[in-house]
Amino acid sequence: MDSKSLNNKSLNAKSLLLSILSLLSILFILFTLQASWNNPQEQTKLDLLQTDLILQATQIQGKAQDSPKDDIFQVFIGESKPQELYAQALNSYQEVLKASKSNLTSLEQLLQSPESRDYEPKTLSKQKQKKQTNVSEISIRTGLLQIQTGDTQGAIATWEAVAGLEGQSMTSYGLTAQILKGLWSEPTMLFPNAETQIQRTLDGWYRKVALTKLYQSQQRSEKIPELEQQAQIEVNAAINRLVIINSIPLIGGSVGILVWIGLLVQWIFFRKSSPFHRPPQGDLDQNLNQDNLQVPWGFETIWEVMVLWFTAFCLMTQFVLPLIFEFLGIQTRASEDYTIQALLVLIPYTLSVIPMLPILQASLAVYQPLPEGWFRIKIKPSQWLLWGVGGYFASVPLVLVISIISQKFLQGQGGGNPLLPILTDSQNNLPKFLLWTTLAIAAPFFEEYLFRGFLLPSLAKFLPVWGAIALSAFFFALAHLNLADIIPLTTLGIVMGFVYWRSKNLLSSMLLHCLWNSGSFFALIALGGK
Repeated sequence: MDSKSLNNKSLNAKSLLLSILSLLSILFILFTLQASWNNPQEQTKLDLLQTDLILQATQIQGKAQDSPKDDIFQVFIGESKPQELYAQALNSYQEVLKASKSNLTSLEQLLQSPESRDYEPKTLSKQKQKKQTNVSEISIRTGLLQIQTGDTQGAIATWEAVAGLEGQSMTSYGLTAQILKGLWSEPTMLFPNAETQIQRTLDGWYRKVALTKLYQSQQRSEKIPELEQQAQIEVNAAINRLVIINSIPLIGGSVGILVWIGLLVQWIFFRKSSPFHRPPQGDLDQNLNQDNLQVPWGFETIWEVMVLWFTAFCLMTQFVLPLIFEFLGIQTRASEDYTIQALLVLIPYTLSVIPMLPILQASLAVYQPLPEGWFRIKIKPSQWLLWGVGGYFASVPLVLVISIISQKFLQGQGGGNPLLPILTDSQNNLPKFLLWTTLAIAAPFFEEYLFRGFLLPSLAKFLPVWGAIALSAFFFALAHLNLADIIPLTTLGIVMGFVYWRSKNLLSSMLLHCLWNSGSFFALIALGGK
């Protein structure tokens, strides 16, 4: 009787602890998603980078109409004329500028409110400075686009706003805004070191437009042919990068559509061999697959594993590792060193997900040895390769369409990806390799092991298979703690769940995951390469 009483008390204490941790986890997720709403979507920033590439490719567009490069460029712009491209680019920049100014205003209001006491003052100050610099940079480029669309007064007003924004603490972008304002004012005002300043803060099409105006104002027309030569080099580089960037969704989406057409034909004419076919005997809604994978534990074990893992993940990423890095002075050095930034992604990610393995081992210890089929990772037979590659191509058109819809629905908000600056700005290969290691090796292994290897078959004990696949995919997306990613990653997670369900091999969903992250990785490198 005493033993039962002790066991009951232990179980009650365990349930109480898990309930408290669950509540804290839910609150943390809600606050994090709310915070992500205040950040512009990274896709919006990526769109601007691609816009800049297209503008860069227009620098001498029309002078080599019969060249292969020009033919390739026409594929990307269609029948659009330069003035139409400038108007489209200006519209994109003005939308992002409006959102960035709104975010800056919200942050300034937070700094002046009593709620600012809940935040680290240095952190808020750095965020404000970063957002101000972002607004200034976008404003400079917006003004140059306004010039090209004939709105000179609007451009001058845009550049004047930069000076008003930065005040006494003027940055390089503020100085560039003053230089551009002077160049297009009546009468023209020239500043010392204008050429050096423009070279430092502008690139591509924007630099060519600004320097052309400067040389004309300085009556240095002999410098303009040099700009044209540099523009030719940049045009070729821009088109090459556009080919790489667009080939991934274009080829992947096209092959993916063919895969779906093939699956549809198979379903209509050869239904018994279709991956979506449900055998007449046996109810697949009661078990994960035809091997009758047994789930010996109940809901409490699922709850325990997921809550303990997420708690360990949050503790490591939000408290333990930041304190260690702050104590060692690593965080301060990271702002100037992309290699350290990449290490601060790889190390925290690995250390924060590794506790999943001992948590699973401890929670499932009483059920050892596990029934046949659990956490199956087998190289042979090699059908997992076909499932992984086929699943990747099938997911591309689905996720692309869902991402576009999600982006429109969220109106450009809900983003915030710390990896983007490292991939698009760093010119060092080491930080990029470290990030690829995180995205293409560590993430597929740990995330598939947990969400597809454990959570999906566990949920299948209580839900229909498709319900288990969808719910595990939603938790997978939610764990990324980014509002803009929830719907697209849920879609991707559903495909990965289906691939695992049918292949009965974690290597298939790991391969799909690796291919997806690698494709995004190399597209970002091409997009941001200088």
